Amino acid sequence: MAWPSHHMERIPASGTLKMFDLANRLEAEGKKVYHFEVGQPDFDTPENIIKAAKNALDAGHTRYISARGHPPLRKAIADMYTNRGMDFDPEKQVIVTPGAKMALFGAILSTIDRGDDVLVLAPAWPTYRVLTRTAGGIPVDVSTDSDYRLDRESLKAALNKDVRGLVINSPNNPTGGVINKDDLRFIHDLAIDHDIVVFSDEIYEELVYDGFKQPSMLEIDPALEHTVIINGFSKSYAMTGWRLGYAIGNEVTIDSMVRIQQNTTSCATSFVQYAGVEALEGDQSGIEKMRKAYQKRRNRIVDMFCDIEGVGCVNPAGAFYVFPDFSYYGISSATLAEMLLLKVGVTSVPGAVFGTDYDSNLRFSFATDMDTIEEGVSRVGEYLQTLV
Repeated sequence: MAWPSHHMERIPASGTLKMFDLANRLEAEGKKVYHFEVGQPDFDTPENIIKAAKNALDAGHTRYISARGHPPLRKAIADMYTNRGMDFDPEKQVIVTPGAKMALFGAILSTIDRGDDVLVLAPAWPTYRVLTRTAGGIPVDVSTDSDYRLDRESLKAALNKDVRGLVINSPNNPTGGVINKDDLRFIHDLAIDHDIVVFSDEIYEELVYDGFKQPSMLEIDPALEHTVIINGFSKSYAMTGWRLGYAIGNEVTIDSMVRIQQNTTSCATSFVQYAGVEALEGDQSGIEKMRKAYQKRRNRIVDMFCDIEGVGCVNPAGAFYVFPDFSYYGISSATLAEMLLLKVGVTSVPGAVFGTDYDSNLRFSFATDMDTIEEGVSRVGEYLQTLV
């Protein structure tokens, strides 16, 4: 007999993967499906990174490695930030993890006590809330403005004596919205005044458009007194399946995260960390190639959604998502997402997955080819016109 613990009440199934599984079942039945639901690059990992992993395997780098991470990789991470004018100690202030999710979970578990409130700028990736609950904290959504930008007054109003943390994500999943340097300074000032920790998820930092440069919270809080940076290789280097992430923080927080990793995953995969060094120190042209392709796709998908009667679509400044609003049609996001999949074979993710205030939205990933965008969004538009 199965004995699920009460902890499992805090861990729902992934809303993103639920749609992915349903789409796969339809494909197994021979139906054509246009995939817009999964947030991962449609590009292959650059060949130089793959070669570095193969070389590491051939050299026998298959054993345990430091729970803090491979020293050359920690140095490469620090060097990358140094080249951007930011410094930290790679020996004491960074930990390499098996994916950015584990970096985030370790950071939350190291700093949040049972009953602490953790503010989440919404709409937001649902994992932020799940990991907070799993650690015993209480996630509290703070809505952004109509263009998904920081609403300073809403954030100030949400702060109270129970708040211990704040999760920010720029560029944002699901909206592609960004937080500029002035707003990051505002957030940091609040963190100081209220003695809270800011978990800054910067996984999409390289995927920005129209000349925008995403500032890091490390620029604003170089001492890392109120900040933990979460980052990784999945999005910028098309390495989602490699599971390689990292966190940057103050020495006390990183030491705590090391203890957690020692007693859970032990370490990130050794030969993958060798590939991570090559990713940071080798040819960077793959990032720009992806960025240019994403920007072209973004322009097209936004134009197409804006041409559909009753649909509003904010132009994202980063990441590879759009989050159009379908409130005109008066249908819940879960129902609409299922209708689009079953009727016209187009997958998306219900907006309610990213926050209860967003049940009129759907998330579409444009990390797919242009033909899929053209045909898939056309199908959405044609079907919606039958509902008018």
